[in-house]
Amino acid sequence: MSTPTAWGAGSDATEPDPELLAAVTELGAAVRELLETSVATTVPAGEQAAVAAGVRELTARLAASTRDRHTLSALDDLPTFRRTYSPVTGTGHGFAPPVRFRREGGVVVGEATLGLRHEGPPAHCHGGVSALLMDQLLGSAAFLAGRWGMTAHLGLEYRGAVPLQTPVVLTAQVTEASGRKTVVAGTIALAAEPDRHLVRGEAVFVSPRAELLERYFGELTTADGAPAPGHGHAATDGTAP
Repeated sequence: MSTPTAWGAGSDATEPDPELLAAVTELGAAVRELLETSVATTVPAGEQAAVAAGVRELTARLAASTRDRHTLSALDDLPTFRRTYSPVTGTGHGFAPPVRFRREGGVVVGEATLGLRHEGPPAHCHGGVSALLMDQLLGSAAFLAGRWGMTAHLGLEYRGAVPLQTPVVLTAQVTEASGRKTVVAGTIALAAEPDRHLVRGEAVFVSPRAELLERYFGELTTADGAPAPGHGHAATDGTAP
């Protein structure tokens, strides 16, 4: 089993199948367009019912072959944190904005534009979606610092509503690291006003002990049925010991 400090090195990264990656990325983009349009459309009820029937037909085609929760996607690579179906960063996930994260020195930066499918208060992002983004942001900062852990605590301060259809910037950095515990702080702001924080967050991540890792992730396999490499570090959130 790999250790948290080995994550992100990239030396043993597997390259995804380019044809499959392109198809999954295209499908993810199409589903995002469908979700976004479905919550904004004003076409007549009959047209919406007809579209629903068509969507179910397409869903049946995809359902011809699916994976269960213990099987990783063929496109995922745990040691490098490549998660194609992450609801925050995954290009194959219809709900994901998706956010793009990068490292600038000791700071992790991400950009995104949230849509109507992320709405809470009218015209603004749902507070739970902000929490989802923040957890991923802070967890990514810990991971990129070689400090992978599961979320033991996540605290947020909502200082202003996050508008939809407006570019936002997310930033985070590790503020404390000791033993199995890592503390990370971050913010969400408008890209046009990066110093005016709309959401502030702080999280504590704890690297679980070996027995708990085995309990949570011991059944994970790759798409071809082999034990998942580094399976003990497959998640970015959850209840830590």
